[in-house]
Amino acid sequence: MGLEVVVQDVLARGEEEADRIKREGTDEANAIIAGAENTARQILKEKREQAIEQIDRRRKREISTANLDVKRAILNAKKELLDGIYDEAIEVLASLPESERETIIKKLLESQTEFTRVFSNKNDESLVRRISHLEYGGTISCSGGVMLENEDGTVIRDLTFDTLLRDAREKSLKQLLEILNV
Repeated sequence: MGLEVVVQDVLARGEEEADRIKREGTDEANAIIAGAENTARQILKEKREQAIEQIDRRRKREISTANLDVKRAILNAKKELLDGIYDEAIEVLASLPESERETIIKKLLESQTEFTRVFSNKNDESLVRRISHLEYGGTISCSGGVMLENEDGTVIRDLTFDTLLRDAREKSLKQLLEILNV
């Protein structure tokens, strides 16, 4: 065996060894790339799921907020309706003809025997003075009705239309809200 044959043999084994190392490197690189691609796909999948969850939570939160806004708007509309009805009732009572106001004021005064003074609004002053045996105490700011006071001024009974209607409204508010499905 000559030197050339030995050199050829060493070169051939060297090339084989280089090819083997190259193949192993390529296989290892491919395995690393495949692992990285799998990891990237898993990360992408997790991020997509997180994004979907965030979008769903935000959508639910916005729907909930919108529902609350709608409920608030409905409640405000119903309150405005009730306030309008109250205001309209006060106007109707204030503009009743004198004969009807007289009938109502007589009814208000009927059972009030422990009082000595009566007060009314300016429009009803002459009517109250005419139908009541009580001392006229003066005018008050109200839409109608009377306010009564005992002799020493310690007891006052407010029978004005404003107060009577407000009290009736407060007592029946629960029923009204149930009727309106509030």
